[in-house]
Amino acid sequence: MRSAVGAAIGTVGLVVAIAGCERTRPASDTTNTSAATPTAATSPPGPSQAARLAGWNDTVAGPDLFVVGTNTSEAVVVLPRFTDSTLADAPANDSALDHHPRADLFTRHGIAGTASLASAAAGNFTGSCTAWPTAHLATPNGPPPDWSVGFAAGHATSLPMDSMIGLAAVDSARRAAAIAHAASALPNDTAAAFRGLPFSVRDAHQFTLPSGDTVLAAEVVRRLNQEASPQEEHLLIVLERDTLPGPGGAAPPYIAAYSERVSGAEDDVESSEMLAAVLLGRGPRQRAAIVIGRDYGDGSSYTLLERVGPRRWRARWNSAYAGC
Repeated sequence: MRSAVGAAIGTVGLVVAIAGCERTRPASDTTNTSAATPTAATSPPGPSQAARLAGWNDTVAGPDLFVVGTNTSEAVVVLPRFTDSTLADAPANDSALDHHPRADLFTRHGIAGTASLASAAAGNFTGSCTAWPTAHLATPNGPPPDWSVGFAAGHATSLPMDSMIGLAAVDSARRAAAIAHAASALPNDTAAAFRGLPFSVRDAHQFTLPSGDTVLAAEVVRRLNQEASPQEEHLLIVLERDTLPGPGGAAPPYIAAYSERVSGAEDDVESSEMLAAVLLGRGPRQRAAIVIGRDYGDGSSYTLLERVGPRRWRARWNSAYAGC
């Protein structure tokens, strides 16, 4: 996934001090804040084989998450009911494909189409390297168009995102400034070695909720260029702006609704990519969510960031890690 992240990134320089609060991730130091204000936080769900305890709800999101594989006709079948501690018990093939043979496919820009699925390669959950099972995808017109993530048909509705890539220079600068202003107010900057170093916005995408409120999700990076062991810190932040105008009719400011921080060696530090934004479920249970891809260099995992209230997002579900 690291190459896919790099291909999609537009970089805008920022000089700003950004903060978060601690959480633990393998191979790096990480922080996580999920709150209506930057000072409150929620704990990640504990491991469980039961979907409702692991944070994934089959009724709302469907039985599986599908991620594009080596080409658009291949789907990696992420089994959401299994965590790092239970992955060894996962089946090599997913029986849910027998009951949910169609998937709606999404990109950051919106829905890409609907495809039929058939089991392909089996998964591998033993040994030093693990891999999810895969499925073959097809549409009546042949291979599906470009897509990034998919859900069982009927479970998700697109929330199209735009990107800083392609924006006019003034609009790109304005968006970068909004990210900098909101991020600089986050508390508990524990990464002392990075303080005062310049930040770059690697990835920033904006979308509008049905309420009219605006959401801006971004990954921001700063680097410590030590010759022997260069280090990086990555900040994933979700900002929200009210639809109502501010004083004097000015656009209201963005408010940090979620943030997490990870730091470590340049070659090993986790990178995050916003794959798509969707509405999951129907009626009163419908929730906005952002699908995040996590790249660790030798493997990956996935996260659903869910909106749980105005200016409040949380990590609803984290997949098991697959890789070496």
